Amino acid sequence: MSLTSELNDPNSLLSLFLNRELPSTSRVTGSLRRQLPLRPQTVHPRAAGRPDYRSLGRAIDRRLRVAFGSPVDSVLLEGVLYAGPEVAQMASRADGQAVHGIGQALLSELKGQPAACGGFMRRSRSDEERLSRLCFAASHFEEVKRAGLRPGNPLLQLGAAAVLDDLLGQVPAYVTDDIARQMELAEADHALGWVTQLPVAKRICAPVFSGSNDIDGADADFIVDGRLIDCKATTRLERFGSRKEVHQLVGYLLLDYEDEYRMDRVCFYLSRQGQLVTWPAQEFLDLLGARRPLVELRAALREALRSPVIPMDPQEPLPPRATQESLFDEDDTD
Repeated sequence: MSLTSELNDPNSLLSLFLNRELPSTSRVTGSLRRQLPLRPQTVHPRAAGRPDYRSLGRAIDRRLRVAFGSPVDSVLLEGVLYAGPEVAQMASRADGQAVHGIGQALLSELKGQPAACGGFMRRSRSDEERLSRLCFAASHFEEVKRAGLRPGNPLLQLGAAAVLDDLLGQVPAYVTDDIARQMELAEADHALGWVTQLPVAKRICAPVFSGSNDIDGADADFIVDGRLIDCKATTRLERFGSRKEVHQLVGYLLLDYEDEYRMDRVCFYLSRQGQLVTWPAQEFLDLLGARRPLVELRAALREALRSPVIPMDPQEPLPPRATQESLFDEDDTD
């Protein structure tokens, strides 16, 4: 979860390692552009005002996890665990108890969702609308885990007598249409429809790695049939492919120190364009300018992250901060 936080800091051990060992992110961006259609269509939210892009991004990611057979992960579980007490502190104990009950009902309904199979992800219109609302509501609990309970979180607008349907009723009208159109794109065989042809046991959602604890936790989106897939819901495709986004993908690959997941391909899935962009893992590393193979890069990263940091002499001048391009578009989700 905090891999992105590490990459946000250009002087973190992870950022320094990746910038030194795998500096040529622009070559990956160029390769990505060449794999996309000349003018790919993009699904935009049909909202009257400014859409909540962050929650929408988390909602489509969870809707895909429902289809893959793993609708609940540790981030959501912990968000539900923390939300009640935090609401109680900011509002009242009765409000906190209501939010806790809503979170438990949300988890129960998500856990009861069947995995998609046979190339079909979408349900009936009414079922799909409720699923979209559930996934969007889940993003509010995720936010509690990732950033704490902030003013403006819809969980704070619920009263002591509120139930799950009250939270679902707060979901903006544009959300269900937006998620439905992205799921229609995802169902295509060249997108993610092929995933539903595989056994559920081979669809791994929110994988963690042997190196995740070295950066205080990191979980990827999906690993399917040897493919590491990072889902992005960007509307600004012309700006996609920043250094942070590329290093996030390769960071997950390197943190699998023991090659537990046998990943041999890395992919971006662009949910608003329905495009899956794929590279063989070694080709991806070569594009990035790697001077040693994957197994050696993993060992070197483990040593870099686990080596004790020598305290700096307080009289010694600070080194200049590394520069880094803009990390993400305002509508990026991860």
